[in-house]
Amino acid sequence: MKIRGAMARGTWIVTPDKFLNSVQVHALRRTMETERRTRDRYSVRNAAIIETLLGTGLRVSELCSLTIADLFLERGAANVLVRSGKGGKARLVAINASLATYLSGFFAWKQTAGEAVFPSSPLFLSERGCKLHRSAVHRVWKAALESAGLPLHHGVHATRHSYAVEVYRRTRDLRLTQRLLGHSSPNTTQIYASLLDDDVRRGVEAIWAA
Repeated sequence: MKIRGAMARGTWIVTPDKFLNSVQVHALRRTMETERRTRDRYSVRNAAIIETLLGTGLRVSELCSLTIADLFLERGAANVLVRSGKGGKARLVAINASLATYLSGFFAWKQTAGEAVFPSSPLFLSERGCKLHRSAVHRVWKAALESAGLPLHHGVHATRHSYAVEVYRRTRDLRLTQRLLGHSSPNTTQIYASLLDDDVRRGVEAIWAA
């Protein structure tokens, strides 16, 4: 039975149908990598979009606003700068070495493809060579899900939830998760901790156990 989103005392709950599990994420990444290897301009761009969303947890509007100058890909200290997040707040999002290498490769591809790579140039370009619009990212996302054979009910915001779940699963650090996501209140981030509460799971499994 599929569990749908729920409201509890006015607070939105992230239920399992709101994010991709690790198996689904791996399937999606494999599919995008296969398409990227065709070297088609949009396949390369689209793969980089999905990889960046999954590796940073950025909101779609934040992704669309990224410029070349927002990438800091130094070995061991890689970050993506979000200049204007929700509420106009800026933040640095630490990224792992794998994504830093991927984005370095994407930057190199942009140069060979003849795309502008000035500091103020958009990281991801539309078909018209302009800043990417949010609606285009939504289309890229739905096409990626379809190619990977994944449920189409997932919105692109599922990448943010998937990122948050994975960060908290790996670190069990609510403050770190809050900072990376750019949440103003830890109460917002707490929904991910509740979802992965192992103590609750152990207690449930013990009910009426023989």
